[in-house]
Amino acid sequence: MSEQPIHTSTFNAITSVQKSRHHKEYNNPYAKKQFLIVDSVPEMQRALAMTLASFGAEKVEYAGKASDALVKLMRYDFDVVLCDFDLGTGNDGLYLLEEAKERNLLKQSCVFMIVSGERRAAKVISAAELVPDDYLLKPFTGEVLAERLERAMRRRDAFRFVDEALMNHEYLAAIDACNKKIGERSEFTLDFMKLKGSLSLKIGDYDSARALYEQVLKIRELPWAQLGMAKSLASLKQVEPALAMFHHIVMENEHVMEAYDWLARLYQGNHELAQAQQVLKRATELSPATVRRHKALAEVALENGDLAQAKDAYGTTLELSKASWHRNPVLYATLARTQLACGEKGEAMKTLASLRRDYKYKPEGEWMADVLDSQIQQHSGNKQQAEKLLQSAAERLPQLDKLSAEEKMEFARTCYAQGQKAMGDGVASQLIRNNHDNELLLQRLSTMFDQLGMVDAGADLIMHNVQGMVDLNNKAVREAQAGEHDKAIAMFQQALQEMPDSIQLMLNLVNAVIAQVHLKGWHESHVRQAYDYLQKVRQVAPTNNKLQKLMQAWRLLIEQHDKREFLL
Repeated sequence: MSEQPIHTSTFNAITSVQKSRHHKEYNNPYAKKQFLIVDSVPEMQRALAMTLASFGAEKVEYAGKASDALVKLMRYDFDVVLCDFDLGTGNDGLYLLEEAKERNLLKQSCVFMIVSGERRAAKVISAAELVPDDYLLKPFTGEVLAERLERAMRRRDAFRFVDEALMNHEYLAAIDACNKKIGERSEFTLDFMKLKGSLSLKIGDYDSARALYEQVLKIRELPWAQLGMAKSLASLKQVEPALAMFHHIVMENEHVMEAYDWLARLYQGNHELAQAQQVLKRATELSPATVRRHKALAEVALENGDLAQAKDAYGTTLELSKASWHRNPVLYATLARTQLACGEKGEAMKTLASLRRDYKYKPEGEWMADVLDSQIQQHSGNKQQAEKLLQSAAERLPQLDKLSAEEKMEFARTCYAQGQKAMGDGVASQLIRNNHDNELLLQRLSTMFDQLGMVDAGADLIMHNVQGMVDLNNKAVREAQAGEHDKAIAMFQQALQEMPDSIQLMLNLVNAVIAQVHLKGWHESHVRQAYDYLQKVRQVAPTNNKLQKLMQAWRLLIEQHDKREFLL
């Protein structure tokens, strides 16, 4: 592409700005900040860079598409992101904001501003579940950009107070910081109340979240507080008032996409599958680039018996995921399984071929390809080949420690469908025992058993394994409460050898170690093991409420014994 600038009205407008007297007289913050410009048009990148330079900015990075921007966000600590709404690759600026927030790549004080040439996008942007700090409609002048940036930066600078805690997933510490700022009654009080509410929801402190949103709504009927209140009510199992509030929210603004997700979840929980499917269908029409929403639509449609809708939604999910971090071999398997159910064996074989090509030399992908191939062979009447492929997958399963719960569930489903009940029960039991307090996963397993015609057998398997874990855990906890911490730790250690992914077991072991050290003094090997488990849980479940409390207790313990090498 030519290096000569294209002289559009927008380009001329934003590059014509001169350094104002304000910029000359004051040592403004632009020189100290790291900027990222995300735009698919190189000329617009240069135009924005020239404008920022005229303000005094010295550190500017560029990205032409969302994937490049995510790489930059992982590499640098940005203070300001200026992102075009239309990135020209199927992903828009809101997708980038969502991905960055999900992956904890943006500190709380980072300004994320979206630039758009479409006035109709303004309502969508302002109603997004992850609202950007501001948005600019093209064309705009350099003076307008400076005014909006300075206002957003001043507001975001107030959040530097909680940056470190949030980037380290120390949410209780961040909530304490918010409480301090709220108590100061500054111009940003509502902003800190908003942050505190979202953090309370994140760690599962729903009562605190509801109390905060009630307090805000007495002051002003703010949309974010209404949404937060509805989420709090839903999480507290107050389904009817939550449904009413979510419906009110989408009536006020149909682009509040998160409300649709919650409506569908509540309908699905009530087994009102047609309503859940209808809500998600509307949501995907309004927001067509969100992977998880298409996936949710596919799952609800399949549960509702609408194979055509499920197949289309799974196909869209797979295509969208290929350019995102949601990419996963199981998405190929679920699409192909639905294609088989629709009688489209040829299409399923094409999906299998894509899986083998896209994940060649990647163990998890090759394993899933064999599981899927086994399904296709069984469907084709080649039972011997199907059994051979499934047995090979079973033998390799213990060596694949990066497999997700979804992938293991797909394997269990395949075992049951081919009459390999013992093999299926083994994998399903392990999933249940490792996640016995995960309501969502247990519900997904229950749905799988329903679809396989194993309602009673599945319910018995789930209940037996959940109860077994509860009994084991309670026995160890009683030992700890009786002061027998060594026995309790040994019991947790033994259980974790069988169930290495159980978050509750890991956290209970940590709790027992903390109590032991307080009572009996430093125990190097136990502390090191507890430290490793805390790190693991923080990586896989950073919002776990018990983890948050234990992280605070851990910090006090380590500081008390002056063992800084064990600080998280």
